[in-house]
Parts: sequence; C-alpha cells; structure tokens
Amino acid sequence: MRIDYSGLKAALTDRDRSKLQRKLVKIQRILTRRGELQSQIRLSRQRHLCAAEVTLRAKRHTLVVAGTGSTPFSATLGALDKLEKQAIRHRRKIIDTHRPGRQRDRPSPLVELYMRQSGPVPQFPAEPPDRSPRIVRSVGIEPKPMTPDEALLLLEGGRRDFVPYRDATTGKVSVLVRRRDGDAELVEGD
Repeated sequence: MRIDYSGLKAALTDRDRSKLQRKLVKIQRILTRRGELQSQIRLSRQRHLCAAEVTLRAKRHTLVVAGTGSTPFSATLGALDKLEKQAIRHRRKIIDTHRPGRQRDRPSPLVELYMRQSGPVPQFPAEPPDRSPRIVRSVGIEPKPMTPDEALLLLEGGRRDFVPYRDATTGKVSVLVRRRDGDAELVEGD
C-alpha cells in the first residue's frame, strides 16, 4: 500500500507511522484482496487542535474521512476508525448489489444438502379446502331515507361492497351491491 503523508506544523514519528500502516493494511484487506491501494494523509494543526484528512483511492471509488484530536496520531487514528467503518459499509454494498439473482433465490449449499438428506418436502395444497359459507352481520341500514343515486355515491366513495338503505320514495328497505364486473346491483325488499 502506498501512503503519502503531508502536513503543516504536524508530523508523525516512525513508530506512529508503522501503527497507522498496519491499520491501513487492515482496511485494504476489507476492500480488496488483490491490488495496491493508494492513500493520502493530510495533517494540519491550529493552536491545540490537530486535524487529519485521509483519502483512500480504491479501484472505482474514493473514500474520504476526517478526524480531529489533540495530537496528530490521535487525529489520524480517529479518521482511520471512521474509514474502516466506511470501508465495511462499502464492501457490503458491493456484495449486495453484485450478487446474481439465482444465489439470493436458492438456499445455501449446506441447506440444500440437509434438505436432500431429510427426504421429500411435504407439499401443501395451493388453495384452502372448501368451507361452508359464513354469516357476516351488516353495519345496519343508513339512518336517513335516500334515493338509489345517493346510495350509489356512498358505494363509490366508501370501501364498502354494499349499502343497505331505506328508499325515500317507497319506504322499502333496499340494498345496493357492487358486482364483480364493477357495476352496481339494486336489490329491493318487499
């Protein structure tokens, strides 16, 4: 791994550089198994605060992080911790987006082996067996008498499949039902 250090009024000792080198090699192993990565560490100091900016150029992406601390080493170490987290997120994103669809749809080879050894998988019926019809209670008749056109407006505007109401002209109980084809059917009572 190639590391370029640059800084104004801030410097790292050889011992600190070797520790940072090991940390950067670990980050390189997270990102790629082959190839050399290029990184650049910029150090700056303003009064009692040191700042470090680490730029890591991977194959197609550039990762940039910044850290601050009381010494140049602590600032760089903080930035490298952030860079490690960013590299892990980047690696997961690459794995998730570049995995072929058949790998996600199929179980792992170990699970497939266990399934073959355990015997055939029971097949459940696609549709539930026929059951007897249930009686569902209605919410009740609309309190005020209305015309079939007003009931149609309630049927279209609401989430209900039927509207029971008392007809304003005849006084009889009627039901307006939504059919499967989308039309409305009027059922008049005696």
